[in-house]
Amino acid sequence: MLILTDIFSVSSALGDPDLDVDLRALIGFRAWHMCVEHECVIGDEVRLFVVEGGDTAEVINEALGFAITGPNAEEPSFLSIEDHGAYYEISFAPFSDPHTRVFVESNPATELGILHMCQAHFWPEAQEGGV
Repeated sequence: MLILTDIFSVSSALGDPDLDVDLRALIGFRAWHMCVEHECVIGDEVRLFVVEGGDTAEVINEALGFAITGPNAEEPSFLSIEDHGAYYEISFAPFSDPHTRVFVESNPATELGILHMCQAHFWPEAQEGGV
């Protein structure tokens, strides 16, 4: 799991050649969008997280500071979910101050609860048990 809560961690992620190029582009765009267009400060007002395949519900919830998945998950209260192909982007501002953006890898190895939440947003019939 990537935790990007200051400008140095964002810069490090953007310069990491081992990080997926599409993910780096999303992080870069979102950091620019929040900091330049909305005049927010990474860390003080904006936090970015990347949920990767293999991250457990406990790791995800602890990093975020609230239960988004797993047995103790709260009812989802996100502002939006966007589908970027290889990643979903969840925007939170409920009990998350600073504003929280979570990129969720669209991968079978990604924690099932958070992946299902993202997929069900775009395919409501999956939430109802339909095909």
